[in-house]
Amino acid sequence: MNPRRPIALSVLAVTALAACGGDDASPDESVTTTLATDEPSEASTAPDGEVVPTIAPDVPEEWLPGVGPLSVVGDPLPQLPPTGDDPAIGMQAPVIVAETVDGEPVRVDATADGPTWLVFLAHWCPHCNAEIPVINELRDTGRIPDGVNVVAISTAFTPDRPNWPPGEWLADMDWTYTAIHDGIDPEAVQSPYIAEVAFGVAGYPFSVLLDGDGRVVTRFSGEHQADELATLVDQAFG
Repeated sequence: MNPRRPIALSVLAVTALAACGGDDASPDESVTTTLATDEPSEASTAPDGEVVPTIAPDVPEEWLPGVGPLSVVGDPLPQLPPTGDDPAIGMQAPVIVAETVDGEPVRVDATADGPTWLVFLAHWCPHCNAEIPVINELRDTGRIPDGVNVVAISTAFTPDRPNWPPGEWLADMDWTYTAIHDGIDPEAVQSPYIAEVAFGVAGYPFSVLLDGDGRVVTRFSGEHQADELATLVDQAFG
């Protein structure tokens, strides 16, 4: 294995600024992230074979409030294309082994947890800041089906952008579901954000809806109104 390279803050900042929103993004905002790599992230294992979430030892201290110990188990999904059919539909999603933003161990595995809604969010993204209250509205009005495991993944974190650190931002936004920080792979050739790459994120906010067998039902990006978002969730989990 090659020695780990120090993380260049300027590279991460450019990556983090590369995407926000979706079809409704403003003209000066790109709607795609960097392309996903072809290889899954490397996970550490304990002597008993259990996967251990890790954090790169050379992450700058100022980034640590937004970086989580995180490992991905399984093959990555292809990136969501801007148009046409989603090649990930029906594919087995990878499993995330991580810690919540509060430091509690968590394993995000739809085969064990049941139908799962993953929401990738960037703290600085205006569309994410608009989408969270909509998800909260669905929560508060009972429009998210019972038994659906909702998980926020804070990704594309950038310390010099608004709403830092992300854990406090999510608490301030009244996010009451599970929330985890994405991890960083300093050896990544393209996007360094581990979970983002593994799930083929193509803009923020980005949703991945999985059935109880852990297979992708649908993926979509961008900001949505409550009725539109409720319809997408109903179609996936109804």
